[in-house]
Amino acid sequence: MSSDSDKPNAEGVKNFPPMRKLEACAKQAKARREEQAKAKVLASAAVTTVESSQPKSKPPRRPERGRCRTSLIEEAQLDLFQLERQGRFTSLPVRPESEYPTFLTRLPIFRPCKRTNQRELLDNDNAMPFSTPWGEGRKHGPPLTIYDEDTLIAIGRLRNNRLIGQPGRLPVPVSDLYLRQGNPHVNVHVVQCMLSDIQEMCESVRGGAADRMRLDSIKRLAAVTIEFDTKTAAKFVGTGTTVKLVDVLWQRYTEDAILYIQFTPLMAVWYESEYTYLAWDVRRKLSDTGKAVHRFLSSQPKHYEISTKKLMCTIGYLRDHNKFLADLRLAMKQLEADGWVLSWEVEGTGRLTPHKLRLLRR
Repeated sequence: MSSDSDKPNAEGVKNFPPMRKLEACAKQAKARREEQAKAKVLASAAVTTVESSQPKSKPPRRPERGRCRTSLIEEAQLDLFQLERQGRFTSLPVRPESEYPTFLTRLPIFRPCKRTNQRELLDNDNAMPFSTPWGEGRKHGPPLTIYDEDTLIAIGRLRNNRLIGQPGRLPVPVSDLYLRQGNPHVNVHVVQCMLSDIQEMCESVRGGAADRMRLDSIKRLAAVTIEFDTKTAAKFVGTGTTVKLVDVLWQRYTEDAILYIQFTPLMAVWYESEYTYLAWDVRRKLSDTGKAVHRFLSSQPKHYEISTKKLMCTIGYLRDHNKFLADLRLAMKQLEADGWVLSWEVEGTGRLTPHKLRLLRR
């Protein structure tokens, strides 16, 4: 038989730290249950129909999704900060606007046509040759369209940081060929975002097939390399003639994906010193041909004229010239309606005098 002194002291148990913690958790749980019950009552009062005996529909998506998305980005940024603390590189903030590499505005890398229509342009190495007054070379990798260019522009507008370090110590190591004489470091621009951020920037439908299309587009950008001839390459890089656009790391979740996108050193140089401003709000209203024309004209003087056949070749238009003239006129009317173009005309008959586009833009 136990004595009264062997019985547990109620007051002592109550003051025992783990017990106090349990009681606090119990109070919090009770408060949450009361708050949820109150919310249910308020929701029921707002509904005019009476609950039937049918099974209840699935509850709406919980708001925790947004907090989870934010935490993923914060975790990725923390990882980058830890690499910087280890001395791998130096990180500086980037405040992007509407910059776009000027060189890409003058090459038919992103064509206003379907990907399947570009197969006949491939050479024996499955590369796509191009030749314009501004450069010659070949594009290796999957065909790219205006949709892919929209993806690239959106990613460029989401750039977060500029990293400075040795090529092999960056989050995604790059080739030593990017080093310039006397400088042991290279610069890259990086983006840490969710796939939904890019979709929002492009004002695209979210979820399902639309998200898969956008992620596939990002992968295509990472798979492409551009090979320039020696004369063209000499304009912007001392050694090496093959250029990548971006490197990408991604992790896919049920309804989204977190992305680390690193623009290559040459792309970083272009974004910093060799860029053209693209009016994103104007571009989004245009057709694919209109976007290609607008992209090219954005890098030209405000008073400008060009042969329509030369313009057609530069943007990579694949249909016949008469169809291009019709699409060009539609694009110029839209640009004029938006106030981006002040005046324009397509002169010439196409027989005695070749067709030529003349314009004055804002």
